[in-house]
Amino acid sequence: MMDAPAPAAPPPLADIPLTIIGHPWAPIGMGEQMRSHLHAGNAVGLHHRVYDIFRYARRVDPAHAALVAPLEADDVPPGIRIFHVNGDEVERVIAALEARGGSFADGYNIIVPAWELPAYPAAWAEGLKRFDEVWALSRFIADGLAAAGVESHWIGQAVEPEYGPLLPRRHFAIRESAFVLLTFFDLSSYAARKNPFAVVELFNRLRAEAPFRDLQLVLKAKNGEHGAEEWAKGVAADPQIKVIDTPLDTLGVRSLINACDCFVSLHRAEGFGRGPGEAMALGRLALATGWSGNLDFMTAENSLLVRHGMRELQPDEYPHWQGQSWADPDVGHACDLLRPVLDDPARGAAMARRGQGEVLRSHGNRAVGLRILARLEAEGLKPSPEAD
Repeated sequence: MMDAPAPAAPPPLADIPLTIIGHPWAPIGMGEQMRSHLHAGNAVGLHHRVYDIFRYARRVDPAHAALVAPLEADDVPPGIRIFHVNGDEVERVIAALEARGGSFADGYNIIVPAWELPAYPAAWAEGLKRFDEVWALSRFIADGLAAAGVESHWIGQAVEPEYGPLLPRRHFAIRESAFVLLTFFDLSSYAARKNPFAVVELFNRLRAEAPFRDLQLVLKAKNGEHGAEEWAKGVAADPQIKVIDTPLDTLGVRSLINACDCFVSLHRAEGFGRGPGEAMALGRLALATGWSGNLDFMTAENSLLVRHGMRELQPDEYPHWQGQSWADPDVGHACDLLRPVLDDPARGAAMARRGQGEVLRSHGNRAVGLRILARLEAEGLKPSPEAD
């Protein structure tokens, strides 16, 4: 009696369309990470389409238009889909896709979630398991996903700047002669994580010990309508602190980073750390807490890493705070790291040049694009040239 024939293996998922789904026009972190993967894909000739899942963002940034518009599609065919969405968006995203005639079940679905604490929320982990695989933007995020029982593959995100003319310091009313410290934060979204209060303390200490040093602090506040100007005046009356609370487009953000001497991030936790990464890619010195996602590209040799302790989150300091801990950066150590650079700017410039080379090698567009290609090829997935 002959054995029954083995069931035929499914055909390999090869030469099929690739659609990247998310918020390509949105001036938010998830939009930035999606656009970083579009740049990375372009750098390696990836044939991809772009799908705006909720279509809520205004389409006003020229840099977004140049990148997204040539790739944008009105449908999501069967094939490879890479979703740049947060874990709490999964159900709404799938519902929106299928309401417009798409089928989640007809594709090989990959999700690239963001998260900033050591353990990914258990409440969102089940949604991630609906996808065929999960990609991590940093090793820190990968560890957080693993803590929630979710396997992932480290890909990273690109921080390589678009090259071209930049706005000068005078555009932002920043003093030409000063050594400029810059930090970004968002008053409407759990400001304790970005920890701008510690940056102001750092600046005040440096000013107190050398009152006549030509030093300026720039606070770039997102959602300035929430009172950024009043907050800054309340915590530091020093006239050497400048607050920028008006929205900036991509050119404005890149120009502002380029206008600083040192980007400062005394964060308590970062999923990736795009601010320091972009600053390093532009050749600026970066000083940051030596913990969480930024350690993928920051070292003691290419940047200024600040010592820290760990403390438990307090109620409502951040979503899903229960049982989580984050960093408490040592402001005194940050002062110690900056002091030699202020005394000898050439020392900081040399470190910044080293950092620029290293971050572009590991998180430039081509480096990230090659990791995306390698991951797709590992699963036998080959985007189709016809998909563009």
